[in-house]
Amino acid sequence: MLALVCRDICQHAPSLLKIPLHRLPHRLQGPLLEQLLNRVLAEPLQRGQLDFLAGARLQVLVPDLDYRLTLTLEQGRLRSLATHEADVVIRSELQDLIRLSTGELDPDTLFFRRRLLITGDTELGLACKNMLDSLDPDGQPAWFRRLLGVMSAVVRQADMAAQTKAGRGEDNT
Repeated sequence: MLALVCRDICQHAPSLLKIPLHRLPHRLQGPLLEQLLNRVLAEPLQRGQLDFLAGARLQVLVPDLDYRLTLTLEQGRLRSLATHEADVVIRSELQDLIRLSTGELDPDTLFFRRRLLITGDTELGLACKNMLDSLDPDGQPAWFRRLLGVMSAVVRQADMAAQTKAGRGEDNT
């Protein structure tokens, strides 16, 4: 039963999240995301692991949310940009980004399964992938790890429901 509820959450969450993400203007959304990302990535920022973003634009594209987040590094802090122009684009579905953030899946696995796509500046893209690979989930704030843990558990339960359904030969559409 729990697996079925989690499957429904995973199926409907992206469409529900689209509404606030698209209605909240960048001038309000940007500062909130900047504060969150700078807090969550404080250790890598302090160690200079994101210095390669200085003067460059990284875009995270989440197709199931129909959402783009464009970032740069200014004065040692991540900044959200209102532009859709980017030097490199990292594209992945929400569930895979959750798995990546918890360390459940690594960027290489997602990349070779074509579930993490990196386009644009090759050198910058490789630096982004290496940075993602080097991130330690234990370095994230405890509240964020707990949130990601809950989200990851929901995704795992949804996968179990999908596998059970597929094992019975039911249509997944």
